[in-house]
Amino acid sequence: MPMKQFLLLTLFFLPLFSLTIEFNSAKEAGLPYGVLHIKDSEPFSCSSVDLKLEQKQYICKFENKNSVMIGPKDTPLVGIEFFQQKDGFEVIISPKFKSKIINMDISLHAFSEVPLESFKDAKHYAILIYEKLPYSESSTKGGINFPIYFPKYKRPDVGALDLNGAPIGYVRSKDINAYLSIKREYEAKRYETILEDVKDTMMLYPQTIFKSELALYRIRAMDRLLDGDEDSLSLAIDRNDIINEGKAWMKTFPADEFMPEVLFYIAKNYMKMGFASDANYFLDILITEHPQNSFTKMGILLYGDSLYGGSKKAEALKLYSDVLYSAKDLDVASEAAIRLAKNSLDAGQSDEAKEYLMKILNANRDFLFQDENEAYELAKKLAQNGLEDIASQIGEALLNSISRSNSNYEEILKDSGLWHGSAKNIAKADELLNRYQKEFASGEFAQEVQEGIDRLFFEIAETDTDKLENYYDTLISRYDNEISQKATVEKAKLYLEKEQFVNVLSLDEAIAKLSDEALKIEGESILKEAAIKSADIALSQDNCQEATILIERYMIKDSLKDRDKVFECLMRLSRYDAAIDEAKNHLGIRDLREKLSWMIRLADAFKKAHKWEDLLKISKEIYDLGILTKKPETKVILRDEFLAYLKLKDYEKALSSARKVREELKGDFANIEVYMEVAKLAKEQGSHLLMKEYTSYALKLQEEKNSFIYSPILDYYAIEAQEKLGDLEGALAVAREIPKKVEELNEKSRAYYYIGELEYKLKEFNLAKESFGRCASIKDDNPWKKMCEEYLNLIK
Repeated sequence: MPMKQFLLLTLFFLPLFSLTIEFNSAKEAGLPYGVLHIKDSEPFSCSSVDLKLEQKQYICKFENKNSVMIGPKDTPLVGIEFFQQKDGFEVIISPKFKSKIINMDISLHAFSEVPLESFKDAKHYAILIYEKLPYSESSTKGGINFPIYFPKYKRPDVGALDLNGAPIGYVRSKDINAYLSIKREYEAKRYETILEDVKDTMMLYPQTIFKSELALYRIRAMDRLLDGDEDSLSLAIDRNDIINEGKAWMKTFPADEFMPEVLFYIAKNYMKMGFASDANYFLDILITEHPQNSFTKMGILLYGDSLYGGSKKAEALKLYSDVLYSAKDLDVASEAAIRLAKNSLDAGQSDEAKEYLMKILNANRDFLFQDENEAYELAKKLAQNGLEDIASQIGEALLNSISRSNSNYEEILKDSGLWHGSAKNIAKADELLNRYQKEFASGEFAQEVQEGIDRLFFEIAETDTDKLENYYDTLISRYDNEISQKATVEKAKLYLEKEQFVNVLSLDEAIAKLSDEALKIEGESILKEAAIKSADIALSQDNCQEATILIERYMIKDSLKDRDKVFECLMRLSRYDAAIDEAKNHLGIRDLREKLSWMIRLADAFKKAHKWEDLLKISKEIYDLGILTKKPETKVILRDEFLAYLKLKDYEKALSSARKVREELKGDFANIEVYMEVAKLAKEQGSHLLMKEYTSYALKLQEEKNSFIYSPILDYYAIEAQEKLGDLEGALAVAREIPKKVEELNEKSRAYYYIGELEYKLKEFNLAKESFGRCASIKDDNPWKKMCEEYLNLIK
């Protein structure tokens, strides 16, 4: 086919501080196309505007680009204009054909799926401009695309040739057998044997064509021996031997395909010996001459290791990452991923470590198990960092690859079971831990395994409640750690499910002692739920004592159903502050009548708690709301208002409230309490007229209701007031009514004494003598009777 012509022209290059615009154009199939690159050191945005005929215009905005303005640029494919704005700088790109903008900051390897194009801010955009999309069509030849063999027409075959071009005809030669034997020894990891065998083979067959391979196997074997037994004094070699033999190999076989490997061994061992400059020299050759070779990548990893342990950790991590995404060899990429995973674990970034390790498990699983001990140590580190799910996979794979005679077998079996348990792989954990108990009945880790099995019990679906309860008791008695604490909480949960609330509450002290904060919170929640259920039952049975104890112990007042009953019980047991809080919780309701009901209860609680100022405030609100809701019976709150003023010693307002009581609650027998308090106050203040007024109100109410519960105290107050005012006849009239109101002989004697005394003062001596006589004739030995007898003697 005719070769396509390609033309590249750089039309202009515009630096605006750090802004660069570059345009390249060419032709394909006779039609022009171009690619415009626009870059800046800081992210910027480019938006597109649709125009007619499938054309678009692009506006890219920059901040603080205050350079000297450049005039517009025009080419056959695109026009570019520059505009200074108040808040920045704009570049308007107007392609003259079809176009497409591409965000060049998107990195394919950073996503598990190919990312969609995005106009999110970027440092680099490319705009493709074309009349017809270039290279969109490809021609294919017809025919069969798999190999077909025609054995009848096969050409003669000379076979393998040596370096001189002569056929190799000695297939059964002993040097080949020696070479193959050394190769097998290397695969079997018999490295010390290789050192001598290579020497012997080279001496026996100095002209062998396998010289380079044999020498390389010796270098490889020395490297493996020193890596595996670095501190051993028994080895007759050191790292200088690898370096010297490696350099000799390079001079002898300068064109050998294994050159990168030997360069790697030399650089590696220089690095191990601490000769950084020598190591860097050979690494530089590797990177320059063999950039994509897997040993070059391995060398970069080793160099990164040397930086990681020093002060250039960030630089080392970048090298690891570069190798991970550039290496074509899966093992090399896996080595990089291992390093990145370990760093993430050290940094506490478990999720990131898991992501790296899952790449290896999914793409190169066998790599992790090349070194059993290293794989096991990695698994333990993963488990320590909360990645038991991956640790358990590694542990189980190791378990399947080793025999029972392996020194690590017992511990790996134990750890694999425990890790599966932590990862919630309950069936697999149960299988492995029970397998341990069968294989190692008295094993080193028997106690730890038993604990693991006991932990699994919490995850197993057991429906026999009696079995559950017994096992929880066993765990509580067997352990003094998180297992016994978990068993305590689960036992409480079981009792709650069985509605055995008393049994739940019996675990109160045990739950209070839990040291595990999460378990303690869960246990307290269970206790609270049981307390709520128990308190609701107690309230329904009018057992205020039990309900109140539960309310106070578990702070559950707001969670109970019958809130009216809660208030009643709190008041009954003199928990006035709690009753006040309960009543206040209901003042926000919208139903005014219900709100008024709770306000009255609150006033009663304030009164019992002697919170007089609060009582005054709520009494005024009750009075006003009673009028609003047309409930005149709420005016009884005036008596509480009077009492509050009286207790606060605001006597003027107290008397004002007393008058309101008399006027607005006229005829209410309960008013006598107010009248009596006013009488007492008047007596204290020597206001006998006021005292007379309110005792008369009280006496009248008693007569009207035919109830004399405040007599004779009320009567004597009235007598005293009238006596002080000089109204002896009025006082006598009150006194003569007392004997009808009292039943006690002592009080009758006292009444007749007062009657006789008043009659005597009014000089009605015969009546006085008769009254004293009645007093003296009462068959009761009391002081009033004796005083009456003394008066009789005087009158005679």
